[in-house]
Amino acid sequence: MQQAAERTPVIKSRKKILTYKDYVALTPPDSGHYELLNGKIIYMPSPTPRHQDVAMTLSALMHVYALARQLGKIFQAPLDVKFDETNTLQPDIVFVAAKRVSIIGKKSIEGAPDLVVEILSDSNNPREMSFKKHIYESSGVREYWLVNLEKACVTVYRNESGELVPLGIFKENDTIESIVLTGFKTTATAVFNF
Repeated sequence: MQQAAERTPVIKSRKKILTYKDYVALTPPDSGHYELLNGKIIYMPSPTPRHQDVAMTLSALMHVYALARQLGKIFQAPLDVKFDETNTLQPDIVFVAAKRVSIIGKKSIEGAPDLVVEILSDSNNPREMSFKKHIYESSGVREYWLVNLEKACVTVYRNESGELVPLGIFKENDTIESIVLTGFKTTATAVFNF
């Protein structure tokens, strides 16, 4: 009986790890509702009006500031940011410093932006956000802002020796200052458009 068991082939489940090439081939060309996270294509529901209001407000503040000082480029989702072959994300807002604009390609940003802003939605789960933070950290994102709509606060992380460490949680009239978007300051009240 043992011999029969030895002859039975063992079928191993192999989940295919998708690459950026697969992602481009599989996602609709006019859709901004997908990301490639750890080799898996993830569908993202459309954001809420509140999410978009906050995203528009913060990106407009950053855009005007960066443009006036020629510091670099601000982009808003949907826009593919290819961190590596198995991770292409669409952060809500990204900043690419002027000295690094060469990473801005025709169809995507090819590498880690200097600053990434994510606005939490109901569809985001802690595991997903943990993966994203790890990708940003390991790719060399220098500053990461996590905007929490429910709690009306912004958590700022700065890259110190390859690790994104929390600088603080900012609410209401607390001043939020970026070291990457040099000299840019705002408050949670301005971000959340109270």
